[in-house]
Amino acid sequence: MHVETQGVNAETRYVPSAEQYALASTIEDSLAELLPLARLHKSNEEDAATWSGLAEIGIFGISAAEARDGSGLGATEEALLVMALGRRLAAPAVYATIGAAHLPGEATARRELQACVAAAYRNGGRSIVVENAGASFVLLRDDAEATLHATGNDPPRPVEQRLWLARLGSADALGAPLARCAGPGLLRLRLIDAAALAGIADGAMELAVAYAKQREQFGRPIGSFQAIKHDCANMLTAARCARDQVLYAAVALDEARDDATLQVECALFVAGTAALDNAGRNIQIHGGIGFSDEADPHLFLKRARVQLAIAGGLEAANRRIADISG
Repeated sequence: MHVETQGVNAETRYVPSAEQYALASTIEDSLAELLPLARLHKSNEEDAATWSGLAEIGIFGISAAEARDGSGLGATEEALLVMALGRRLAAPAVYATIGAAHLPGEATARRELQACVAAAYRNGGRSIVVENAGASFVLLRDDAEATLHATGNDPPRPVEQRLWLARLGSADALGAPLARCAGPGLLRLRLIDAAALAGIADGAMELAVAYAKQREQFGRPIGSFQAIKHDCANMLTAARCARDQVLYAAVALDEARDDATLQVECALFVAGTAALDNAGRNIQIHGGIGFSDEADPHLFLKRARVQLAIAGGLEAANRRIADISG
């Protein structure tokens, strides 16, 4: 789209460029090998080899300045790559490590780009840490700000070890923040949350469609039955809406548009809703095996739940949208 501004022909973008899509596609091919879904039946965390592989292809330096050995890319490239990670159900620490680059301060600048950052969030009066054995830092989130802390000597007290596909612990004291951010930095973290959730929605849809083509009943693939067709179509619509809203918001941030904050908050709400709905439909389409521990569908629902908790939940996003719109 082109607009005339005071006699100058200026371009206003609303979608990623072909070059941005091409970059994301190239890296996504590597992610398929690094992050097979089968790994999550052995461990909730990414192992050292996977972490090293992600660092090698530049995942953790997507948006870090080139002076810090990062790629210096924008919100749009970051959103595309995080969506790819979401489709592969990357651990929350991966997104927290990417997001930590957006916190200002000398401590953040000194942090090595591949140093693992665990995700954490406020829940009432408690700080809930999504534990990661290799984490050197913790990125703590609440509705008002994000703070970076060094990993303490005292391990968090166990809260939940299985149901969320994560080891959740309650941290009594994380120490003084090494860096903190609100405003634009926090908004960028919410875009990362939204992109991860959009990827989860897309991955759940792809898994459900593949199963509907392969599973047969009464001598026919179940995907030929009207009820399954409708579910798959609804999942595709939800995933596409989430993807498009996330990318629209990312471009709005890169273009510094006045509506960027609203678009990011809408992206989080739309993508979070799509991730939960598609994860549930995926389990339903898989039938009895969808509820079993050895199958993959439950992995998408658990990842969606924990990522939404880190992001503050759908109700908080909806409230912020209402405040902006009002």
